[in-house]
Amino acid sequence: MVEFDYNFGAIGIPLFLILMLAEYLALKAKGKSLHTYSDSITSGSMGACLLISEALLKVYTFGVFIWIWENFRLFDFSSTSIITWVIFFFGVDFFYYWFHRIAHERNILWGAHEGHHQGEEFNYTTAIRQSAFQYGFSWIFYLPLAFMGCPPEVFLGQFLILKGYQFWIHTQGINRIPLLEGVFSTPSSHRVHHAKNPIYIDRNYGGTMVIWDRMFGTWQPELATEACHYGTTNPTHTLSPVKLNLRHWATMINDSRHTQKWSDKIGLWFKPTGWRPQDCVGADHHLQQEGTADREKYDPYTTTGKKIYAGIASLLTFLAGTMFIFLSPQLELWLKISGALILVSGVIVTSSLLENKSNLIPLEMIRLPAMLWFIATLWSYPITTTVVNTIVMNKSPQQTLAYAGNVSRWPEWHPHSEKVVTQQSSTLAAGDQFAEQVSTPIGQNELSWTVEQYQPGMIWQASADNQTNGSIINLTYTVAATDNNETQFERRLEYTLPNFALVAANAMYFKEIIEEKSERSLQRLQTAVNNL
Repeated sequence: MVEFDYNFGAIGIPLFLILMLAEYLALKAKGKSLHTYSDSITSGSMGACLLISEALLKVYTFGVFIWIWENFRLFDFSSTSIITWVIFFFGVDFFYYWFHRIAHERNILWGAHEGHHQGEEFNYTTAIRQSAFQYGFSWIFYLPLAFMGCPPEVFLGQFLILKGYQFWIHTQGINRIPLLEGVFSTPSSHRVHHAKNPIYIDRNYGGTMVIWDRMFGTWQPELATEACHYGTTNPTHTLSPVKLNLRHWATMINDSRHTQKWSDKIGLWFKPTGWRPQDCVGADHHLQQEGTADREKYDPYTTTGKKIYAGIASLLTFLAGTMFIFLSPQLELWLKISGALILVSGVIVTSSLLENKSNLIPLEMIRLPAMLWFIATLWSYPITTTVVNTIVMNKSPQQTLAYAGNVSRWPEWHPHSEKVVTQQSSTLAAGDQFAEQVSTPIGQNELSWTVEQYQPGMIWQASADNQTNGSIINLTYTVAATDNNETQFERRLEYTLPNFALVAANAMYFKEIIEEKSERSLQRLQTAVNNL
């Protein structure tokens, strides 16, 4: 079973925040005002809702993809082949186009995508403004790739590329780009996609490439004579991310309950986006696909103090959300649920303050300490990494284990070990202690070891406290005789890191180095043992 210990999509969140700030400062330097504070904070709150749903759902939805790939794939593709990556670059983009298009054209999926289009500004904050329900539906469209044989790690990589690419095209700060227009998605083509002008509505669905739009008749270039204006055809009149996420669903559910025609109760879900039964619709209602003329933006007055607090609360939410989504495959269900409640209540309070309401301040007095607890819990959440290596020796199990358990000789064969301080020059037994200096990618560390057990010819086990960074290490050597009168030697290294910074650095960089050195150490151990 292919498994993923972390959700690496979270890595992009801090980078996106930096790019959003850079875009804002660059536009200000040019004298352009293309950001509204309330719209930007609401976009961030919508993004936080997406993070929550992704943390709760993605492990399971991606699990279905993996299950299909493992049991029903029609072809085998190597994840190390460039051809595989090229084929499924187009494959992921193709199926994204069709999810995106159907999400715009049919009621049943518009509720899972509408949130991305509700913003009345168009800038990098719009890129993170997503519907909380999108992952609950979009994953189904990619399942044909699993049947085709797309390796899960390739699909995940291509999906991250797709999402990363789409960030930079949400801006008014970049004009048309010659040679790219009409082939790749660009800021110009994506401005058209987000515009509510009748001439632009429901066009340019391509994620990375717009060749699909040209092939299937949904291409529309940006016109110099028609400036884009943004938002949905029917105004939202709220900053609440909960109301914004539920708006379309609530309308359809109410219409399904109240319409008199049974055919409409079911049929409305599959009608064009925005369609409503005649006995439910008001005179001022318009189909989303109709578009609309420009209108005054929704930007309610609020006090400076409430604006500042809303901004700080949003930054805390993004900090917690980043750790939450990165660690989500590792977290227990109770922590996922409690974290989701804390984050959702946070964006509810934030939107209330931006609308100059004070009724939720008592809730915030409870939620803020809970948020700080949640951040502290995620920061210090213990994550254990396991590295296992096996190799075959031509000596007996007793000889092999006795040599490996002689810690005074570790620097001879283990690349990490620089110096061992011990009073014995033979195999250490349970209760013996020793100190070690090891080299790591971030400098020299001091380890304090205790031998936990030694059974000659079977197992040697020790544990260590890293005095430098606080990590805990467990090391186990096991040996077993083979049918060829040789010895199979297994080295199991388990290390538990004390904080999120080290966990993230280990996941992204250190673990690969440790695995390489561990593999080399066993090869050197094999040479030493075989020469006894």
